[in-house]
Amino acid sequence: MLEHARRATQTVTADWAPVGGLAVHDVRIKEIRNVLIRSGVLTECFRPEWFDAQFQPAHAVYMSLLPGGISAWHCHRYQCDLIVAVRGQLRLGIYDDRPDSPTYKAGQVLHIGVARPAAVFIPPLVWHAIRNPAGDDAAYLVLNDRNFNYEEPDDWTLPAGADAIPLVLD
Repeated sequence: MLEHARRATQTVTADWAPVGGLAVHDVRIKEIRNVLIRSGVLTECFRPEWFDAQFQPAHAVYMSLLPGGISAWHCHRYQCDLIVAVRGQLRLGIYDDRPDSPTYKAGQVLHIGVARPAAVFIPPLVWHAIRNPAGDDAAYLVLNDRNFNYEEPDDWTLPAGADAIPLVLD
């Protein structure tokens, strides 16, 4: 064995469940299973019983990212987001800046994509950004529990790479 070699850390259990809990309080992940059908693949993107019964989508958008593309960091004062990758693979950064949260100043980078689908629930006041690390286009759905207000958007942003958020999506 080479002198500086290190044993890899465990990332999944024997049942292929990710090791370690989420680093941000109230963020939840629901893994989704693809269903192979005669003509392709069917993937359910949302069911009301997956998350808090109070989360009812009122608005949905489809977002795409070019290879290497990255969104701005953003959060919402009142709105909850549910993010589901529908094409390619993505890195989803999550950062907790809620002073009353048990995970204040904690962050995590999740790898999500169509190969292993998941719906990620993000509560208000939790910052998030998404990057496409791959060489192909990627896309995701965002379901919100509030209609978008064009005159007064509930959208607070920081540029990608902002020093205020100590996470890197590379």
